[in-house]
Amino acid sequence: MNSSDNNYGVLLYNQGWEELDDVITPYTQNGKIGKYIYCKNLEFLHNFVVLSFSKNQVGADVKDEMSIWIPTIYVKFVTHASDVDNVKIGFI
Repeated sequence: MNSSDNNYGVLLYNQGWEELDDVITPYTQNGKIGKYIYCKNLEFLHNFVVLSFSKNQVGADVKDEMSIWIPTIYVKFVTHASDVDNVKIGFI
């Protein structure tokens, strides 16, 4: 799933939000359900989830496309839409 049309919505457990706190903030958005992460791709690698972002999916401080790795134990829920309309994610 490496198409640029992929869109993922990721929710973390409270422990993940608390422990990652300021380091996850540039990648976090707020919606009707609270905090979530919106990214263009994700991949599970052993104990980590690799999240890849386009520039429009992150805060203004992040200038280029990039990826972050977060522990899988923090991931509560993942949803996917192959349409570029992020409303298809459901909770955004």
